[in-house]
Amino acid sequence: MDNKEYALGISIPIKPDPVLSPTMIYADDLTGIYFETEDERYGRITFYNLDAIRICRGEYLPCDDDWTEDKEWCWVYEVQNSAWQIERYTYEKKHYGRAYEFGGNVNDMLSDFKHYIFSFHDQFVEVIARGVWWEEDQASLINQPLQKGHPFLALTKEQVSLYEAYGYKSQIRTNPLPINQLIEQAKFCPQKLYQFALIIDNHANIDHTVTISNKNDIIETHLRGYFGKKEVCFSGIPSLEEILPYIDIYINEVAERRKKIQ
Repeated sequence: MDNKEYALGISIPIKPDPVLSPTMIYADDLTGIYFETEDERYGRITFYNLDAIRICRGEYLPCDDDWTEDKEWCWVYEVQNSAWQIERYTYEKKHYGRAYEFGGNVNDMLSDFKHYIFSFHDQFVEVIARGVWWEEDQASLINQPLQKGHPFLALTKEQVSLYEAYGYKSQIRTNPLPINQLIEQAKFCPQKLYQFALIIDNHANIDHTVTISNKNDIIETHLRGYFGKKEVCFSGIPSLEEILPYIDIYINEVAERRKKIQ
């Protein structure tokens, strides 16, 4: 299809009611699309690193799609060769450059972000984000916190160990889900594998996060600092032993800074 815009359908486990309209909420962590599902439950779509959103009336997609009669009907799409995504990238690069909000590197908008379309009966919602996730419940999810296990949440202390270097201890919080499941889920948004929380004055604060990405079945693992900047990229899934030397560097820097102020 050359450089023409077109939409590729993607399958997620829930589908909206075929007639009812969604509710769109823009409110920090709870920004999302809220809707009733086809089986009379309630769904929510949330966005990882949301860059832009727009809502339009209409029953038809704004571009051609890849649907054929032998394919399952989809209501979620990824737009290939998106002009809007290039427009947003150009804007962010011009005004923010290396100060880009999500990790500091505006070029991530071209490599990691996607242009999504969510199609409902009489309207469609378009989003540019690093990823999306869905939830479903028997009751409405409007104004409700993200459900337990949501990939946007910090890892809990359900599976935690301690690591010591340079006289300091750090928590290693490990995602309890199987690696194969995390790899599959990473098709939709980055999945946390580890989080490190250095303990200072009896308080543990998360300073590094290790996430898995799955782009067209190419698996990468990223070590990111407190503000989300990508520090190291591994091909595939690294062992914990391969990650720890980079954590050592951070702990040593903290130890040296604290020596100077004591």
